[in-house]
Order: sequence, then structure tokens, then C-alpha cells
Amino acid sequence: MQVSKSILIQRALLGVFWVLGTVGFVCDEFVPGLESLRSYILLACDAVLVLIGLMTLRHKADFLFVGSLLLIALTSSLLLNKLPITMTVNGIRVFFGVMFCYPIFRYFWDEPNRRDRFIKAFDKNLEVFLWLQVPCILYQFIVYTAGDHGGGSLGNWYSGTISMMIYLISFYLIRKRINPRHFISSILTNYKYVLLLTPTFLNETKISFVLLVLYFILLVPIGKRMFARALIVVPVMSLLFGVGYMTYKMTYTGEVSKTADGLDIFSEEYLMEYMFMDVERAEEDATWNMENNENGLADIPRATKFLLLPMFEENEPGHIPMGFGVGHFKGGTKLSHSELYDQYEWYLIGTIPYFIHVYLQLGLVGILWYIVFLVSIFVRHPEGLSKRDLNMQLFLVILIGINFFYIESMRDPVFCIVLYGLVAGSWLPDDAGAKKILSPT
Repeated sequence: MQVSKSILIQRALLGVFWVLGTVGFVCDEFVPGLESLRSYILLACDAVLVLIGLMTLRHKADFLFVGSLLLIALTSSLLLNKLPITMTVNGIRVFFGVMFCYPIFRYFWDEPNRRDRFIKAFDKNLEVFLWLQVPCILYQFIVYTAGDHGGGSLGNWYSGTISMMIYLISFYLIRKRINPRHFISSILTNYKYVLLLTPTFLNETKISFVLLVLYFILLVPIGKRMFARALIVVPVMSLLFGVGYMTYKMTYTGEVSKTADGLDIFSEEYLMEYMFMDVERAEEDATWNMENNENGLADIPRATKFLLLPMFEENEPGHIPMGFGVGHFKGGTKLSHSELYDQYEWYLIGTIPYFIHVYLQLGLVGILWYIVFLVSIFVRHPEGLSKRDLNMQLFLVILIGINFFYIESMRDPVFCIVLYGLVAGSWLPDDAGAKKILSPT
């Protein structure tokens, strides 16, 4: 029997999702020999994603966004910064997720039957992925204790990304099962999605506390009875927050009373130490940490990295408009690091907020491109789907904002597949057909 083009594309996309979503854990824990092939596996997934993206490009706006980002990257890298072609091509890969994921979902959303079939398969795969994080993170916690190793099926150093994905997927799946007229009974019936948030308290991701509050606030349907419903979920949120707080303290220090520094994680002193460090001594301290820490990370606080951004213009003037070109956040395996990376490794190593990730490579032009693109996907809706799941879209917008100023998950295609899939899923049919899309699959 002949398989349709859309089914082949659906299977290929979900295949890429599962390979990207599990290869890290498999290489780290079960088949270390695959580590030498990991970069080739990731390259193959990028190639398939690009191929699917090119096959599904249909809308003028999508052509415009893909073409303009490619033009900006090539101009900045090849013309202005004279970077090698191999480095430029390799560097463009970190933008494949944002370039091609949303157009792929627009392709499925363009035709009702194609959309319905894809949503059923997508939802089932997301739920299996959510359940998979329980044994993966529990295993990592037992072996390594809490920390950056708790990246679930994504593997080491993905603790922040997997926590965001868990909250995104859980929120999406439970939102589809909430009946506003029977709000409490809907949550009780689908309590498993709330319980599946538990692994996020075993990997030391502080952002989970923010996401937990947002999760319950935006879970409440917007309407006349919103305040009354909110009063009902507050005790549940408070209980989970308390359990998460004690779990975090116990896993992080072995004590409920204090952190390793003797500070409460919600104290002003701890938060200041977590976000800031002495700018004048940042390079010296970071270099010392790289040389003496077991993981080799510089561990510069995120807020301090923003304060240090003017350093690049002072030392290398003229890069504010278009950045330093792409590829500085790649390399180190098959290709060597760039000269910029070698010079500023103490700054670039570790977690980089996505704003800095884009700004250093593509400058203010790149930041402006992202703002226009992100606004567009929350404004231009698929044909016949103009109703918003406002709660879902607010959650997505806030999470994107967190990415820009806290973490760089949006550079990872596996995260982009979930993120932009849920953006597309937040647009609902104009008529009664919305009930069909919102119903559990």
C-alpha cells in the first residue's frame, strides 16, 4: 500500500524527535561507544530536519523568514567577519530549529485531516516522552545525585532544557483535558500530568519553581469564575511548591535547613550570589573555576554575563549591528573552536542566555529578526484556526522570555519541535470543530 507524503513527513519528524530526545542518555549511560558517532547522528538529524522543512515550505512569510535569517547569517559570517565556510555552515545548524520547525507544523495545520492525524500521533509521542523522563531522571539522581547530570533522556548538561520540556508538555496535555465547567474534577481525573512534574525537583533546576507557579496560575481558565477557581488550585500549588522546595534542599545539600553555603535558596543573599559576581574579577574567577572544577565550567552568573556584554564592543569594536558571525558556539569535536571562543572561553562556556547567544553571533539585526518572527507566529494564524488558547499562548510567551534571559534551550532542535508544535497547537478552529481538537486523544 502506498504511503502518502504527509505520513512519511510525519514519521520522519517524529523519528528525528525521538533520536534527538534519547541519544544523549543512551550515549552517556548505556552505549558509551556511540559517543564518537554522536556528532554524526546529530548532523544526520539536522539534515533530515532541513529536508523536511524545505519540502513543507508553503507560505510566503515562511520563505521570507527562512531566507532573511540565512542572509543575515551569511552576511555576518562570510562578508563582515571573514569566517571559514565550514565554520559558517556548521554554525548555521544551531538556527535550524527556529528556521524550519514552525513551517513544518504549518504544513500539517493547512489541511484538517492531515492536522487531526498529526495531532493524535504528536500527543501520544509527547505523553510517552513525558513518562520516559521519570526513570531517566530517577536513574541520574541515584547515580549522580541532583545536578546538571539530570537531563533526563536528553543526557548530561540538559537539566534546564528537560525541565522546561516537562512543564511545556504536561501543561499542554492537561489543558486539552480541562473542562471549564468541571474544573476541579478535570484536574483530579488527569492528576497524572501534575505528578509527572516531580522529576524536575530531582535535577536542581531552580527555574522549576517559577514554572510551577506559572503552570498553576495559567491552568485556571480565563473567565468570570477565574478568581474562585484560582483559590482552589492555590493549596495544591503550595503543597507541591513546599514538597519541591524540601526535595531540592535535601537533594542539593542533604539538609532541609540550608544550602551548601549555609544560605536559604530564597534568601536575598543567596539570590544575589546566584545572579551576580564581581565584574572586575569575573575573568580571573572564571578561569580559576575552569582549571580547578571537575566539570571544567566557568560558572559565571547569567546577570553578570549581561553586564559583561559591553566588553566585546570595547575590545572588538564594530560588531553591535551584525555580531561576530555564526559558529562560535559550535566546534570542539570534529571542527576546532573559533578564535573568538578561544579568547573568551571563560565567558562563553557554560549556560548562555539565548539573547546573548543570538546577539554575539548576529548582533542587533539578529535580535530584531527574532522579535519580528516570534511576534508573527502569535499573530498570523493558520487558515480556519483563528481562536487562541490564550492560557497556552501566555505560557509559551513567558517561557520564550525565560529562554532569552536565562537559558539557551531554543538552540536545540528537539526543544524547538516541542515549542513550535505547541505554538501551532495553541491555534484552534473557528467553529465547533475546536471541541474535536481539544478533546483527549
